[in-house]
Amino acid sequence: MTEPTIVIHLLPWEQAQARAYPIRLAVFVEEQGVPSELELDEEDPLAWHAVAEHDGLSLGTARLQGDGKIGRMAVLKTYRHQGVASTMMNALLDHGQRQGIQQFYLHAQVEALRFYEHFGFKANGPVFNEAGIAHQRMELYIKS
Repeated sequence: MTEPTIVIHLLPWEQAQARAYPIRLAVFVEEQGVPSELELDEEDPLAWHAVAEHDGLSLGTARLQGDGKIGRMAVLKTYRHQGVASTMMNALLDHGQRQGIQQFYLHAQVEALRFYEHFGFKANGPVFNEAGIAHQRMELYIKS
């Protein structure tokens, strides 16, 4: 069986919100128990949002802020471990590099550290609590 063909759309928030926000609600609020008032923030309108789709169905989302921070990586439970998150990460890193970003960082949930390490991210600093979940800062420097 082949993996689904995943198409990534890189969109400003006003175009991404209708597709991205339901995924973030399902994953972060409903599944992980993040308080809903923490899910949207002032960074959303300023960031580029990746929306992963297959046959018109939105499967995942993530965002890239102008300072190189990648966050809000979420894939619907049914579509995990099928390359959706990796495809979004590659698209965000490529887009960021085209924008001149050479240092990326993120706050990884501790159980996702190995996923980000596959892209070259290195853990930096202590584990901390964010929205009730253990996280660690990770950084990636792109050699020019």
